[in-house]
Amino acid sequence: MLPSRLWNNPHRQGRVALLHLLFYCISARARASQVLVPQKVNAVLGKNVTLECQVEVGTNLSLTQSSWERRLPTGAVTVAVYNPLFGISVPPEFSGRLTFRSPSSRDATILLTDVGFADMGVYTCKVATFPLGNTQASTTVNVLVEPKVSLSAGPGPLVDGGNETVVATCVAERARPPAEVSWESALFGQSEVQLWDEPNGTTSTRVRYLWQPTRHTQSPGLTCVVRHPALTTDQRIPYQLNVLYAPDVSVAGYDGDWYVGRENVQLTCRANANPPAHHFRWIRLDSDVWPDGVERLNDTLLFLRPLQRGDSGVYRCEAANSIDLRSRDLRVLIQVPPSLSSTVPPSARGSSSSSLDTRQRVLFTSPTLEALPAGRLGAVVGGAVGGALFLLLVLSVGCVCYLRRRHGNGPGSSYDKPYPGSASALHELRPAEAARDRDREEWGDREQSRRNRGDQNGDGRYAKGYTRAMRERSQHQEDGGTPAPRPPNASPRRGRRCPPPPAPPSAKPLGNGSPYWTEDGFDSGPEGEYVSHRDGSLVSRREWYV
Repeated sequence: MLPSRLWNNPHRQGRVALLHLLFYCISARARASQVLVPQKVNAVLGKNVTLECQVEVGTNLSLTQSSWERRLPTGAVTVAVYNPLFGISVPPEFSGRLTFRSPSSRDATILLTDVGFADMGVYTCKVATFPLGNTQASTTVNVLVEPKVSLSAGPGPLVDGGNETVVATCVAERARPPAEVSWESALFGQSEVQLWDEPNGTTSTRVRYLWQPTRHTQSPGLTCVVRHPALTTDQRIPYQLNVLYAPDVSVAGYDGDWYVGRENVQLTCRANANPPAHHFRWIRLDSDVWPDGVERLNDTLLFLRPLQRGDSGVYRCEAANSIDLRSRDLRVLIQVPPSLSSTVPPSARGSSSSSLDTRQRVLFTSPTLEALPAGRLGAVVGGAVGGALFLLLVLSVGCVCYLRRRHGNGPGSSYDKPYPGSASALHELRPAEAARDRDREEWGDREQSRRNRGDQNGDGRYAKGYTRAMRERSQHQEDGGTPAPRPPNASPRRGRRCPPPPAPPSAKPLGNGSPYWTEDGFDSGPEGEYVSHRDGSLVSRREWYV
């Protein structure tokens, strides 16, 4: 609390009351009225701009006047006044360009048309109320210059396969602030950006697109995109490419089935070019003379008569435009008519195979047969090499089988029985067979001695019941108790082959001098010592049982 002596001083009491009143007015003014304006406004050069000013006035206050002032280096200048009693007032320099949008106690918004660079600056909206007085707020007007956008082609034509060149140029002129310019494209090119200032304070932007032309990218094209604050949306300008290229020539109409007598056929020369081909020419490469009945009509070759064998040959079509001249060759083969190629000669009607051979011979010996394409030469050579390798494999397998068969029928085989009565066989024995013959002679002497001991009947035959054990015991006694060793080359399964014993006196020699016995010289019954072989020789039973 203040001391009593201060309250008793009248001067001090007046000062305190004045301070209280001032604080009350300030707070009441803040609560009773308020002016709302944007902090910054962008105006486009040559267009209209709106300066917003909204007034909030309390119920216990009344609007006496609203106005706009412009701040200049020399001071503030009033540009518009609205009084509820006296109306609207505008200075002469803004007459016809400035007006209130809807003047009232709550709206002091003005419209400024045909904005120029001179209109840039700070503008203040003031509101006078009773009993609080003036309330104000300021905004800054910035003048934008909308760019002037243009797009142009490069300095020269785009030719397929040429060097990197300028395809197109996009320019945004006299913009404030500078415009943002770019290219949108699927091409593999690059952009070059250039900026320069204009005398009126604006800036121009130029962007060039560089690319190496090729004929295969006609459709994607280019798009120039310009962005600027003065534009409500991005400005997009498309540009279609125009790449020039030489003709791509092809010949249509030949289906590969032209034969003698066929009618209504033609060849058409097609050229895909930019600019379009304007010159066509037909040439026959295998002959300088054109046959009668064939007409060359611009890009078409007409056969006005049935086809003949002489129409076979190589035809060339030439097409040209302002870029270059190109050509395409076509080999035409006139074949034998189907009715003649399927006809069978009377001499070949007896068998179907002969008719097929005749038909194939007629087709493949025609002098107008088309040469083998170069792309199929490798396949033919590969097939020939494969066939030769297969034949060599078959021959190798045959030789191996033949050698194995000879080895199976060689020495030691059951069919390789030497024929004692043949003189040529005795002279052609191999060394192994000669050694076998020596064993047979030695074995024959022993066999003869055994035969003499075992002959119980006196007729030169073994007695019945003379078994293998008896023969081994007799052999053991002869050799001093040691059994005779088996030859090293004897087969463990078949045993050694024993030659027939010498013929007794009662045996009769054969006509060729063979020492084989006759049927009277041995017992051919089931218990006999020898059995007859398929080739006429006699084999001891020991060969079958040992």
